Amino acid sequence: MKNKTLILVAFGFSGAAALIYEVVWTRSLSLLLGSTTYALSTMLSTFMAGLALGGLIGGRLADKGKNLLLFFGLFEMGIGVFGLITIPLIYAIPPLYLHIYKAFHLSPSLYFIFQFLLCLIIMLIPTTMMGATFPIVSKKITTDMEGMGKSVGKAYSFNTVGAIIGSFSAGFVLIPTIGVKMTTITAAIINSLIALVIIVSALKKSRSVAVVSLMIGFVFAITAAI
Repeated sequence: MKNKTLILVAFGFSGAAALIYEVVWTRSLSLLLGSTTYALSTMLSTFMAGLALGGLIGGRLADKGKNLLLFFGLFEMGIGVFGLITIPLIYAIPPLYLHIYKAFHLSPSLYFIFQFLLCLIIMLIPTTMMGATFPIVSKKITTDMEGMGKSVGKAYSFNTVGAIIGSFSAGFVLIPTIGVKMTTITAAIINSLIALVIIVSALKKSRSVAVVSLMIGFVFAITAAI
C-alpha cells in the first residue's frame, strides 16, 4: 500500500513536470511558428503524437517487463535529460526555420509538414517517454483484474491533478518569475527527483547508489553545458 501511494504521488509530480514542458515548448515555439490556429494545432498534435507512441511502447513493456518500477524511474530520468536538451535545440532552431520559411512559405502543405518536423525534433523523445509512464504505472499499481479500473482511474486522476498544477504554475508563476530556461530546468529537476526516489525503491541499495550517482552527474553535466 505504501509503495502504491509513493508511485501515485510520483506520477502526480510527473504530470506537473509534463505540463510545465508543454507550456514552455508552446511559448517558445509560438515565437517562431506564430500563434495561429495552424501553428498551435501543429504543436499540440506533435505533443499528443509523442504521448500516443509512448503509450504503445509503455503498454508492451508493461506486459513483458519484470521490474516496472525501474522502468518508471528510468523513463523519468530520460524525460529530465531530454527536457534539458530541448533548451539548446530551441535556441538552434531559428536559423533553420528561417531557411524553411524562405523556401516553402509559398507552398502551405510542405511548409506545415516542415513545421511539424521541427516540433518533432523538440518534443518527440521526451513526450514518448511521458506517454510510456502511464501504462507502466497503471500495471504496477494494479493487483487484480477486478480492481483494474479503479487503479487506472487513480493513476489518471493523480497525473491530471499534477498536470493542472504544472500548467498553472508554469504560465502564471514560473515563466513570469524565472524565465523559460529556468522553468525548463525546474521541470527537469522534478523528473530527476522522481527518478531518484523510484530507482532507489526499485533497486537494491548498492546498485541504486551507483545508478543514482551516475544519473546525478549526468544531469549536472548537461545543465552546466547549457
